[in-house]
Amino acid sequence: MFQRAAEAMVSDTFSGPAYVSEILSGENVAGAPGLHYVVFDPGVINNWHTHEGGQILIATDGIGYHQIEGQPVEVLYPGDVALCPPGEKHWHGGSANTSFAHIAINTNPELTGLEWFDRISEEEYDQLADLITE
Repeated sequence: MFQRAAEAMVSDTFSGPAYVSEILSGENVAGAPGLHYVVFDPGVINNWHTHEGGQILIATDGIGYHQIEGQPVEVLYPGDVALCPPGEKHWHGGSANTSFAHIAINTNPELTGLEWFDRISEEEYDQLADLITE
């Protein structure tokens, strides 16, 4: 499959370390959008955020969560696809018991703006385990 980055990225916008690898840079012959492979350790999620051009997530490994503001939390399993429309506030990350990996695709290479907000509370996160079906 895809290679997890050797070094973890540590940021205030994530609840713990995440591994971000570049699969395809935004500057390529086809003009395709940039692709990244993101791996979250168990229990690691990111803050609410928006992508100016939107984003598509394709789950590849583990079990994770995705939520668009005002909508229910989605549980993502390998093969699932989540759309983050341009400018829509959302968050995503791993479940408490498994690592979670996805391919992240910027849906509009001309619009690369990213804005970060607060994270869901630990209490909200702890309640999500009930959503997982094995």
